[in-house]
This record gives sequence, C-alpha cells and structure tokens, in this order.
Amino acid sequence: MVYFLAELGLVNYETTIHYCPSKLAASAVYAARCTFKKTPLWTETLKHYTGYSEDQIMYHFFSDSFVPKF
Repeated sequence: MVYFLAELGLVNYETTIHYCPSKLAASAVYAARCTFKKTPLWTETLKHYTGYSEDQIMYHFFSDSFVPKF
C-alpha cells in the first residue's frame, strides 16, 4: 500500500518535486496507516526512524500546496 501511494504521488510531478523524498515516503506510510485504521496512526518508533512527528506529517499531508490543482 505504501509503494502504491508513493507512486501515486508521482503522477503530479510538479507538486511532489518541492518535497523531500523522505517526507513523501513518511506521508505515504501515514496515509497507508490511515487507510488500514492502524492505531496509533503515528508511533514513537516511526517518529524516531523517519525524523518526522505526526504534526509535521499532518501539515504536509493536508497542506494546500500538496493538493493537486486541476
């Protein structure tokens, strides 16, 4: 699921090029965990290994600049 979501983000290349690959990967993990209703959505282990807090991921995930403009 994470690979699919990460690849799906590449469809809008002009948007994704402005973000660090690590942040895109972490956002894909977060989206997959939301899809499968994993709790907690973001653990201390994920924070440790990605370097991103849930707040940082949420900001990226729901940022206006991340939403594709058609």
